[in-house]
Amino acid sequence: MEKDEIVIEEILSGAKKLFGKHGLKKTTMEEIATAAGKGKSTLYYYFPSKIEIFEAVVEDEMKNVVKRIREAVNVSLTAKEKLKAYLQAQITSIIGFHSFREVLFDDIVDSMRMLICIKSRYEQIQIDMITEILLGGSQSGEFKEMTLERMNKISFVMVTVFRGLHFPLSIELSEQQTHEYFDEMIDMLITGIGRDTLKKKTESN
Repeated sequence: MEKDEIVIEEILSGAKKLFGKHGLKKTTMEEIATAAGKGKSTLYYYFPSKIEIFEAVVEDEMKNVVKRIREAVNVSLTAKEKLKAYLQAQITSIIGFHSFREVLFDDIVDSMRMLICIKSRYEQIQIDMITEILLGGSQSGEFKEMTLERMNKISFVMVTVFRGLHFPLSIELSEQQTHEYFDEMIDMLITGIGRDTLKKKTESN
């Protein structure tokens, strides 16, 4: 890792803790510099403003989310396991955003605008990932036979639903409640696209 990368990592690590504890408005550049063990001149060299640090913190978090999702999906064997792994990784990411509660309450409009803007950059990656899982499941017979167009629609809806739930779940629910809600969502989704559901409908007609 290059020296600049190490310094930036230290700055973002210190800033994330402060944002989670004090919120965006109440955290100062001086506090971030102290938490990172750097001088203010060094801090301003890499980040001209506190907003840019916050954006970098969220960007870094999203990169880690995508990385965790890929790792979880890759170690799973079946399509159903891969889809569950994806959903579970999303739950973990939502719980991880609990640390940004103070930031969101601090300045809800500006903070949410930034979060949504940054998150949207990674949504197409996730849509492609889900589509790949659905395609594999359809080809293996685990899921219903679906056109690629329908897979893309399902993937888009899933990512959009997570986007819509991210804020209320991270703010209004505890970690345990978040897990309970998503366990229900996982069951409904797997049941809805599973091959067994299609067979039962065919037999009843």
